[in-house]
Amino acid sequence: MKYPKLFFIFSMVHIALILIVCTASTIDSYEKSTSYVKNDFTDALKNTKDQIKEFNGVAGIQQYQAFAGINAGYGFFAPNVASSYILKVSVYDKNKNLVKESYFPPFKSKEGLNRYHTLLGYFQDRLTILENKMQKKKSTEFNESDKYGEFLDIFIKSIGRYYYKDYNSDKYNISCTLYLHHHPMLNEIKTANKTKPVLIKLLDIDAKPLKKN
Repeated sequence: MKYPKLFFIFSMVHIALILIVCTASTIDSYEKSTSYVKNDFTDALKNTKDQIKEFNGVAGIQQYQAFAGINAGYGFFAPNVASSYILKVSVYDKNKNLVKESYFPPFKSKEGLNRYHTLLGYFQDRLTILENKMQKKKSTEFNESDKYGEFLDIFIKSIGRYYYKDYNSDKYNISCTLYLHHHPMLNEIKTANKTKPVLIKLLDIDAKPLKKN
């Protein structure tokens, strides 16, 4: 009877650690969501998350969570649907006439397409940076800083500059626009135009070609 009791205790501790990690991950995802509003309740949530981070940093617990693979977090438990980002590349001639629009670079493999979708997921932080600017909020986190925003913008410029292989920079200009896909609310599904997604423009970036030495 001794071993079943030990196994039961071990299982309860393991499940408790999973729930603790999930709680911190859920709060973190909620703070990054578009529905986040700063108030007394969200301040209490932030304090809870900070306390959990301190607890997870305790020697022994941190190593066990890493070894067991439960420290990755489970952000899909967050109360908000994951945000979807769409990047549009527009090619204009020198008269500013639209020549081409593209939503997917011409990938040669499925791996490239999968990596591209993974890259778009990083722009959740870009949205947070834009929100912080609008709210005049300062953050100590690097992934919410202007420098990190500039770092993400480099990826967008690089994708846009790829099209200069087919369009001479002396004759064409390329612009990149990042959109947030607006998922309809439950009461909007019946009346929403299902053939045309609602896109929220986040930022425009001019993919100017690199200067030749």
